[in-house]
Amino acid sequence: MDPLTIAQVANPILQLIFIVVIGLGYYFSVRSTQRLVQEMTEEHTAGGGRPLITVSEDYATLPNLNIIVQNTGGGPAKNISFEFSDQIVSSDGFVLSDLPFFQEGLPSLAPGASIACYWDTLQNLLPEIKEGSLASDITVTVRYQDLNQRGYEHQWEVSARLYEGVRMVDYQGMTNLVDVVEQIRDEGIGNSKG
Repeated sequence: MDPLTIAQVANPILQLIFIVVIGLGYYFSVRSTQRLVQEMTEEHTAGGGRPLITVSEDYATLPNLNIIVQNTGGGPAKNISFEFSDQIVSSDGFVLSDLPFFQEGLPSLAPGASIACYWDTLQNLLPEIKEGSLASDITVTVRYQDLNQRGYEHQWEVSARLYEGVRMVDYQGMTNLVDVVEQIRDEGIGNSKG
């Protein structure tokens, strides 16, 4: 058989293989897109999106530390459970990780909702952590579901020792002064109109 005959026989076969490969690629692409659209529709109808439950220490109130559980995601979470690598304990012996909402879990948490619990002051915690009577670098594993019963699991680290040496400025006095000045201004404006 000469090369021209081989090329004439092989050409339709190669074209058929090419069409089958393109067809399969198109088929799987359409299926993937359909699944993605279905998931997005489920999330949208389930209340605005996927939940994200976080557990962290609240450093905004230093030198006071709070433990905060919050849903930073776009959808509600339900059947929330917590597992701790070690107990979260305050300097007076109070075990925060034994609180009922940590031990029994939370039935639900709306998007943007949070639960804060006072832990301790940094000055009280750091000496206890250094001498080893309190744990530091505690891992909290959170498990929960969205409204479509899809499960999620995340791990978060809680550690008071990270804030050692942080210099804090108390702006509360200045904030109170600004609030009083604004109140006087508002009362003055209200009286001048009347």
